[in-house]
Amino acid sequence: MKKEAIITIIIIILILAGEWITQNYTNKKLSKLQEDLSSLKEEILAEKDVDTLIQKTEEIYNNWEKENEVLSYYLEHNELEKVNTQIILIKGYLESDTPQDSIPDLEEGIYILEHIKEKEAFNLKNIF
Repeated sequence: MKKEAIITIIIIILILAGEWITQNYTNKKLSKLQEDLSSLKEEILAEKDVDTLIQKTEEIYNNWEKENEVLSYYLEHNELEKVNTQIILIKGYLESDTPQDSIPDLEEGIYILEHIKEKEAFNLKNIF
């Protein structure tokens, strides 16, 4: 009886530690992407050179692809695909030389990232 209780406690501790590690990793990576998208938005509003904006968007997309591989192990693919789609839409607007049209997609991308962070947070609202 004592063995089972110890094993159960160890398993619960491991689950909670794993959840804490993945939540911190998720928050860190999604916050970084939110910052990148916000700075891209500021550059678009400052009317920077389109080629520079396209290059920055490609860097953001390449970084996102690397993070997406890891995040897809434990997050919903549907949510991650929404972010992927938004970044591609932004890049498309920039390549078509209409950077101002990408602002709503930037805002939606930032909102989706915030939604993912809230959805994956370890709190009572998400448990029940």
